[in-house]
Amino acid sequence: MWNNAPVIDWIASTGRLLEDPNAFFNGLMEQLNTNGFHIARMRCSMQALHPQVAVWSFTWDRDQGAHLWEANHGIHESGAYIGSPVEEVNLHGGPVRIQLAKVDPADHHPLVGELVEMGLTDYYCTRVRFSGGRWCVMTIATDQSGGFEDGEITCFDGLLDHIGVVLELHVTKRIEHSLLDTYLGERTGARVMHGQMRRGDGETIRAALWFSDVRDFTVLTETLSVEQLLDSLNVYFETVERAVRAHGGEILRFVGDAMLIVFAQENDQSAETVCENALRAAEAALADLQNVNETRSEAGLPLLRFGVGLHYGEVVYGNVGGTHRLDFTVMGVAVNRTARLESLTKQIGTPLLMSDVLASHIKAATVCCGDFAVKGVSEPLTVHALEAALPFAPADGDKT
Repeated sequence: MWNNAPVIDWIASTGRLLEDPNAFFNGLMEQLNTNGFHIARMRCSMQALHPQVAVWSFTWDRDQGAHLWEANHGIHESGAYIGSPVEEVNLHGGPVRIQLAKVDPADHHPLVGELVEMGLTDYYCTRVRFSGGRWCVMTIATDQSGGFEDGEITCFDGLLDHIGVVLELHVTKRIEHSLLDTYLGERTGARVMHGQMRRGDGETIRAALWFSDVRDFTVLTETLSVEQLLDSLNVYFETVERAVRAHGGEILRFVGDAMLIVFAQENDQSAETVCENALRAAEAALADLQNVNETRSEAGLPLLRFGVGLHYGEVVYGNVGGTHRLDFTVMGVAVNRTARLESLTKQIGTPLLMSDVLASHIKAATVCCGDFAVKGVSEPLTVHALEAALPFAPADGDKT
């Protein structure tokens, strides 16, 4: 017979303290089935605040335990959702029960047929209430002969508010992480989550720095529609982001169409490692954008080009701003030098330039383009380029 009391006690004493939602669902299902329930499969779905993901779903089954499943934006316009029990619950609020052993799957949403093929006999879908009028959808299914007993469903309903208290904590925490990772970056978001929130918090680090800027951006703004312009920028940002993340970098800031990126030297990494990572990321992004431009050319869209400057040095990585609006960023002369290197790519005519400091830490063959006087830097910058990338043979002598 079902017994709610031990399950409620576990939720209040142990379950609410588990930081991993998978561990919570594994423990919850163990408690339910130990205390008279017959649940073979469970899913708990909630809205995600994420640029790529629309829904987070934690799924548990008897064989695999709990794991996270994510649905991308557009799921609510797809056949997987439209007409499903979850949509019905979201639209009307009331629970949906389908006694799988007693229905013809052809008369229902395709999900019903999938559940029947799994050997499940009964399915129950309902909402778990959160504060502020929000909710998530929770489904349970059984494979016991005859399905759920009516009293079992009633008893399960009596647990929903207790479960909801812990679920809302996990949802809130996951949203916090998602927003911080999206708008600050994974490393910086983690620092904020661990308490480095006070204005003035910071440290001195060594890093390979990247500054890039879209070419002919003014022309793009004057020739493209708003939708085309935003789409073009997102294509560029996504191309760079993919290459940077693959090589251990973090985007710290978007400044219009420009990007400031850091490859922090940490976990006993060498200067050579982070400089090589920055160079490989830049080469990958430039190559990937060539492929993107082939598609854009076929569609009659203007090509996307960008320049990137790379430098290695010491920067202050910290939290600055006003009392109510802060920014975690890097500061120092090295940042200014990196931005000036990028601006020289237009003058020299190559998309990738680097300082002599960074060039000394990489294996690829480079050539010195000369020394260039730039705004805000007291001494001329000694500028290097990849030998294969220069559109000309560098002249001898100083380029100041």
